[in-house]
Amino acid sequence: MPISVFNDNIFTSKAQTLVNTVNCEGIMGAGIALECRLRYPDMFNRYQQFCEQKQLYPGKLWLYKGDDRWILNFPTKLQWKLPSKLQYLELGFTNLLQTYQQRGITSIALPLLGADRGGLDKQQVLALMQQRLAPLAEHITVEIYLYRPDAKDDLFNQFAHQLGRLNAAQLKDQTGISTQRLETLQHAVVSGRYAQINQLVELPGIGLKTLEQVFRFCQQPPPENINLF
Repeated sequence: MPISVFNDNIFTSKAQTLVNTVNCEGIMGAGIALECRLRYPDMFNRYQQFCEQKQLYPGKLWLYKGDDRWILNFPTKLQWKLPSKLQYLELGFTNLLQTYQQRGITSIALPLLGADRGGLDKQQVLALMQQRLAPLAEHITVEIYLYRPDAKDDLFNQFAHQLGRLNAAQLKDQTGISTQRLETLQHAVVSGRYAQINQLVELPGIGLKTLEQVFRFCQQPPPENINLF
């Protein structure tokens, strides 16, 4: 089967397994890694432990089996501040091709590995991925997603809906986060300028911890003393 290339949000894929690009430092602070951190908190906690124990390194792949899909964590760099390297991609591809059957992977969707914040050339990475993954595509469905910043996904829409129904002043009592920050988030998700949750971390005054705390709160059943309207 040919490799399919999409210019869309990778989380819209129906593939059994999604590839998450990671560093080996225990930080998931941007892009697809941040999206995975929010969606799979247990995976993120275990990822941090693996990094602390030096068990994750280029060429070493970690498959997390979530309830809805599997996430294949693929190291493309050592530290989050350092650039990605093509040789790290090569190591990961070799491992994937050798182990996908025993791992039970039946379909897979990948972003352009290391080509966003990793600094690698997009065309060079795409060509390498198509070459190295061609043998894999003979046996299972392989999809490559080119990042599109305006492509929404169901989680953003869900988060925007939940956040918009909450009263910021009352939510402050539950989270300890200032009303101003909460209102900043509420305005942002309906402004039309943002399409993905990971983009909200760039809002003035909204750091990663604030975003994560509000997101977690919105995922919980609403307390009885929070007014919904």
